[in-house]
Amino acid sequence: MSDALIRPPALQVPEKLAIIDADFHPMPVPTDPQVAVHMSQRWKEYVAEFGMGYTSSSPFAPAMREFTHRLDAADANGRVGVDPIWSRDQVLDAFDMSAAILTCPQSYILNSGGNMPVELSLELTRAFNDALVHTWMPADPRYYAAIVLARDLPNAAAEIRRCKEGQGGARFVSVLISPAGQEPIGRQRYWEIFEACAHYDLPLTFHVPGMGRQQTAAGNTNYYGEMHMNFANLPMTMVPSLIFEGVFERFPTLRVALIELGWSWAVPFSWRLDNAWTKLRTEVPHLRLSPSDYLREHFWFTTQPLEEAERPEDTEEVYRMFEESGFADRLMFSSDYPHWDFDSPHHSVPESFPIERRRRILGQNASRLFGIPLRPNSGIPAQVT
Repeated sequence: MSDALIRPPALQVPEKLAIIDADFHPMPVPTDPQVAVHMSQRWKEYVAEFGMGYTSSSPFAPAMREFTHRLDAADANGRVGVDPIWSRDQVLDAFDMSAAILTCPQSYILNSGGNMPVELSLELTRAFNDALVHTWMPADPRYYAAIVLARDLPNAAAEIRRCKEGQGGARFVSVLISPAGQEPIGRQRYWEIFEACAHYDLPLTFHVPGMGRQQTAAGNTNYYGEMHMNFANLPMTMVPSLIFEGVFERFPTLRVALIELGWSWAVPFSWRLDNAWTKLRTEVPHLRLSPSDYLREHFWFTTQPLEEAERPEDTEEVYRMFEESGFADRLMFSSDYPHWDFDSPHHSVPESFPIERRRRILGQNASRLFGIPLRPNSGIPAQVT
């Protein structure tokens, strides 16, 4: 009797699409023990006596739910984004993810140095990064992290070196700074950050908020919804600054990821960039390429908040135009956990999309950008039966 007749048929394992979450938020505050333990006694006492100064929850920002979190993200003690195990269970395990990149933007909001001692701002930067190393990374090997910088502090790039050459160096896969600062981001005062990113082969990432105390060109907003909608305005100044100042000529390997800053604007905005450059190119003879070429070559984007067309049947056209314009390998899944507008991989990248598009967005694009391996046989089913 042949082996074929006595061997039971192999079970058909459904194909899965591996997932990397490019925007997953730990949310501790400076007084939380996981941060405070890494601060010197002097600055812990300073904060206890004098406070933090104005922060994102100051009178300059409109009212919003604390942490703007989804209600079920609070753990048994009512804390949000503090327990790495609770957070892991709700996202990494729930969707069998390969990895999540810890982005901690509240730290650069707090330590932007607006009205606190520079030494305290530097201390907070180090303390938040150390909390990622000592509290979050040991909780699960799938946690990777972005090195948080306050971009306008003196010698900001030194923190990149400290983190990459320290205990958690291999798990730091990017650098995170605010989209807003004291000067446009392409200016030479920030080039030490770009140089360090290029040296360690780390993508530079920008994440909202970070609009500063003045949230629009005409002042501050009254409503959280206004502020939330204005986030997409930030890249309109950042992208031209980086391109026209010649950053990518000086640092040709620098890669930039725009997190929670939208992506559907990239195609029409590239037309506008090229139109201006065509008429004014003699002003910037240092540019070897057209602005749209730099945009396609050096920039990545994340899905959340999901770009949804008014008519659902038009959503496919929005994605198709983005891909056909050269951005097919530039869009990465992000959940924005634990915020109220959290997106699941099922919602962000629906099954109706072509499977290769889903594979790229859910995991492949982020894996290539951040150098994170995809776990075999993990993720969500390629097809729901």
